[in-house]
Amino acid sequence: MTNEVVQAMQIHYWGTGSEWLWAFWQFIAVGLQFIVVAITLWFIAKQVKIQTDSHVVQSVCALQERWHSEYMQRVRLDVCTRWKKNNQDFDGACEQIAEFIEELGMFLKIKAIPEDVMWDFQSWNIECYWAMFKDGIIKLRTDCKDDTLYEDFEKMFNVMSEINKREGVNPKNTKDINEFIEREIRSTRACLNIRERGTT
Repeated sequence: MTNEVVQAMQIHYWGTGSEWLWAFWQFIAVGLQFIVVAITLWFIAKQVKIQTDSHVVQSVCALQERWHSEYMQRVRLDVCTRWKKNNQDFDGACEQIAEFIEELGMFLKIKAIPEDVMWDFQSWNIECYWAMFKDGIIKLRTDCKDDTLYEDFEKMFNVMSEINKREGVNPKNTKDINEFIEREIRSTRACLNIRERGTT
């Protein structure tokens, strides 16, 4: 019998001399526990992200539903129709739009909606209505001696402008604003006409 065979037969799996085996299995068990914990944490993180994304989608859908409600479409049509005729006073109807966008700014401030998501679904409206309302809002702040009026609206406009720079999008000019006004008139009037036909 060779020395190798004798040594193999003398290996102890139990009792004295078996410590190496138990240390090995303990190492394996710790490794498996680490893998299980890592996989569990990954699934938890995935679930949290899904829930967060779901919340963002629900918030965006709710806001879009309000923006396209009959009331808001009538307000937007009224404001843009008068604006096209150079009646550019920042009146109560304008305030209704500004209040809605101010609320969007609050969603952005509390990070309920990510900046890039807001840019995707409302940037055009935010930028153009700010350009239209800016002078009126500044005058209102002066008259009321309150620089915080529509502050979130303005901050959100600045955020949208920064994203535009990053994405290589030019700032809105007078031509863009005029085209926006025409589009608002066209789209809101079409939707309201469809609503009215649907109720007759």
